[in-house]
Amino acid sequence: MRETVMRGLAAGLVGLGLATGLAGPAAAFQPPAAVEAAQAGFDAARLEAIAAFVQRDVAAGKIPGMVLLVMRDGRPVLTRAFGEQTPGAPMRLDSIHRIASTTKLFVTTAAMRLYEQGRFKLSDPVATYLPELKALTVYAGAESATEGEVPPPVAPQRAPTIHDLMRHTAGFTYWWIGPANAVRRNQRAQNLEGLYDLTGEEMLGKLAQQPLLYQPGSTFEYSIATDVLGHLLERIEGKPLDRILAEQVLEPLGLQDTVWQVDDTRAARLAEPSQQIRETDPLAWVYTWLDLRKAPKRFSGGAGLASTAGDVGRLLQMLANGGAIDGVRLLAPQTVRLMLHSDHLNGIKGPRNNVDPGYGWSLVNPVRLGSGPHATPGAVGDVYWGGITGPRYMIDPAERLVVVALFQAPSLRGHYYAILRQMVYGAMTK
Repeated sequence: MRETVMRGLAAGLVGLGLATGLAGPAAAFQPPAAVEAAQAGFDAARLEAIAAFVQRDVAAGKIPGMVLLVMRDGRPVLTRAFGEQTPGAPMRLDSIHRIASTTKLFVTTAAMRLYEQGRFKLSDPVATYLPELKALTVYAGAESATEGEVPPPVAPQRAPTIHDLMRHTAGFTYWWIGPANAVRRNQRAQNLEGLYDLTGEEMLGKLAQQPLLYQPGSTFEYSIATDVLGHLLERIEGKPLDRILAEQVLEPLGLQDTVWQVDDTRAARLAEPSQQIRETDPLAWVYTWLDLRKAPKRFSGGAGLASTAGDVGRLLQMLANGGAIDGVRLLAPQTVRLMLHSDHLNGIKGPRNNVDPGYGWSLVNPVRLGSGPHATPGAVGDVYWGGITGPRYMIDPAERLVVVALFQAPSLRGHYYAILRQMVYGAMTK
């Protein structure tokens, strides 16, 4: 394995696709000038130590490779590709990675653009747009792995809303997120998270026959809710989610490598896990579940995309800027604050689902609260998340900092997020 080191940061920006961007298809890239580490408030030697740490783990076979992007004030201070994309092929800055739940950030951004256009209210019941979900019931069994007799479901105390979908309080779940019970077993058996067996209409029809796991609004449970949100947007707009996302996010930002299927023109850039990870990682099933070489039968708003560090970084930078980048405004600053930097749980409890201590939940990912037992540096309002396949990202508005790390190692995603985060903050001098 070998490291591809881009010491010419301006050249690295071209590979990453961080263009100056126009409101339409991407023009020829005109990357910003590179920033010296000291000018950006970083210690150059400590930035190199981050790269050395990643390279050691690549050399030791812990991960096959990684693409790492650190930006401050929209300018890169560390842009590297490490190790291999696939056996024998070096990782590239523009390697395409399965981003799994980072898809939620893209789709919720599109949703909030439609929200600004008055297409829906957060308080609208989900069934206003998806009437097949009007008669949902609620599971009355215990949160347990036992398969004993299950009481009949009960009526919901209120209808789930679009707000509930975004903050994961609608009562939905993922089959793999917690202990097995009748709801999760049925969800797995019906393959409701699948991309290749059911159309959106079929998935919603089967979901309608399954009880919610919790009363709407009562419990935070990370879930399939963003998939439901994506299908709801399709009903509102009368077009498939791929077109909605392209029109609302991808085309305005000039993002050309964020795709629902890695076709023949991009297949040579698809990053894969090592054979060791496929054989030993208990979450390796995600690479079969999220193949991305196949055309999906439905567009999963919660997990269905592949992308590059450059595309993810550009979306994050737009949000870090308060909704605009290079003269293109996608969202108002007030909408970005509502979407990313406000805690929407308001004391609602539930399984933490890998959310760090001291964080609440915005409309798309964890948000740091004013107090709490924080395990890493940061500031009130900073956000982070990623995906089960491995990617991690963060935005710290107070430090004007954006970090993207793409790698294919599901069970190590939390480990690398924490280590990289503490090392990035540790490299800052102001």
